[in-house]
Amino acid sequence: MKRPAATISDNEVTTNTQDAYVSESDNSTCGQQPQCFAKCSVWNRNFIAVPQPRKKPSPTEGERAVVEGLNALSIKEREDVYEEIHGIHNANTIEETPEMISRAVDDLQKYISKMNRHQKQAYELTRLMSPRFVQDRAFLLMFLRADLFDVAKAANRLVNNLELKLELFGVDRMAKHITWEDMDEDDRAAVLNCSSQYYPELKDNAGRTVWVAAMGKDEYKTDNNHFRCSYYTVMGMMMGNDNAQTRGIVGIAHMVGLSEKKFNNTVAFRSMKLIEAMPFRYAALHICYDNPNLKGPIGVVQLLASAQTRVRFRAHFGTHVECQYELMAFGLNQDIFPIDPVGNVKPARFMEMLRDRIQTEADIEQARRNDSSRIEYPRSVDVLFGRGKAYNDFNGNILMYAHIDRYKGRYQTTSKDEKTLIAETVLLTIKESGGRFLKRSKDPMDGWVTVTDTVAREKISHCFRTRLK
Repeated sequence: MKRPAATISDNEVTTNTQDAYVSESDNSTCGQQPQCFAKCSVWNRNFIAVPQPRKKPSPTEGERAVVEGLNALSIKEREDVYEEIHGIHNANTIEETPEMISRAVDDLQKYISKMNRHQKQAYELTRLMSPRFVQDRAFLLMFLRADLFDVAKAANRLVNNLELKLELFGVDRMAKHITWEDMDEDDRAAVLNCSSQYYPELKDNAGRTVWVAAMGKDEYKTDNNHFRCSYYTVMGMMMGNDNAQTRGIVGIAHMVGLSEKKFNNTVAFRSMKLIEAMPFRYAALHICYDNPNLKGPIGVVQLLASAQTRVRFRAHFGTHVECQYELMAFGLNQDIFPIDPVGNVKPARFMEMLRDRIQTEADIEQARRNDSSRIEYPRSVDVLFGRGKAYNDFNGNILMYAHIDRYKGRYQTTSKDEKTLIAETVLLTIKESGGRFLKRSKDPMDGWVTVTDTVAREKISHCFRTRLK
């Protein structure tokens, strides 16, 4: 199917014939209207799909991978890993200076600009919608810190994060941080289940952020509810948390009481891929379980983890109390654990933190809405004025081309007054669906402004004429 090559600018419109595309994907994933999608691999890609193993893994395969990873390290590196896991010393802490951070941020942006466009389609979409969002220093710094300022790794993590975000939340939410209001009722229910917890006081003896996932207690309607819940939780945990960004986090996957039947292999495998796209690194990852039949699936999780995470992986077999005692040797005291002695989740402190977070999000959104002079980012149904492939491929522009193609036969043979009415019809149809006609502010970092109906109608007429040539 041909791609649209029409361009809307203040001076001219150039076009080629194109056909409207209707996505066959499940639009429940992101809540977008299928007819608004361009035929682009970004919107049809299943980023967190993980192929299932061809055979049931041996319970020792994961352990063997951990041993091999450790053997590949020098003696000093193994000692550093051991000390980091136990919270004794963090050799990976990098001394940051304003000059070093500025240089790294610049290098990251340059590296991304040179990446293959196919690799970073979600990034380019977000940059089109809001350059300010993808150039935000704090946002970029999260990814640099997650990969210890390895620019190439940070760039791949960032573009993968945006691919994941697009898959889970859709076009309209690309140029903003995900908030409570961006999730549906089932997503929120997964969060309110409190099986995935972090809060300011949840730290180990070394003062590092701890993230606890009670996998035997999690409940969600669909896999994507679980993934959207995880994305919202992790991004909330990391944004503005310099401690977690610079020192890494301690993860605890609590599987005590989890049956082999309830262990969802697909979700576990895809979750590991999701985690590798998030802006954090594990200082240590502990899995607690009491079912020997889970050893094989846990081994696969170890195999899927990055090399950096794999060598920081520790499995603990036993009852809830036995696992808690083992965790104490790693600086994780029972009194901070959000799971009681019989394995029930303790929700109070997490819910208090969640209420504060939701209120903060609401205050920020209200302030944004009160600033009516600036449109921070477009919606997927908006028509954008500009030149180039990125504008041509934007959902709202493609929707407009589809409307124009529907009327162009009639437009070609009718009178001048009737042509004006047809252009007005297209304009009203787009506006009635919630679309706006937007152009960049004089300073692109200041977002977008709405053009007048007269300007919008003139450009629609111009697009009609050029598509009929």
